[in-house]
Amino acid sequence: MPPKKKTTTTPKAKVKSSTKNITPRAKKPSLTPAKKPTVKKTATRKPTAKKKPELKPKRKKLSHEEMFPFETFPFRLEYIDGNDTRICHFQCEEHRDKLINRYKLRKGSYFIDNAT
Repeated sequence: MPPKKKTTTTPKAKVKSSTKNITPRAKKPSLTPAKKPTVKKTATRKPTAKKKPELKPKRKKLSHEEMFPFETFPFRLEYIDGNDTRICHFQCEEHRDKLINRYKLRKGSYFIDNAT
């Protein structure tokens, strides 16, 4: 058997022990009366301001030739997209209705014109 190796140990730090024996004290009775548990009040509804109705977009007065510059597109749609006013011309009413449904335009937010 090989001889055992000696291991060196580092001295541990000594912990100072207190010589005083501390015992927990009893709480002193307070002079103020005990507080009642707070009860949350239910929020009362405040009257809310009514939404202002959206103003109908204004249009320029245009002549028939200015409104329908293309003979083959007799159906017209004018609506506001963000800050832009969009004007679209269509060959038939179905195409115009398809665009209205696709972009989910609300009634009163667009104008429809027919050249016929």
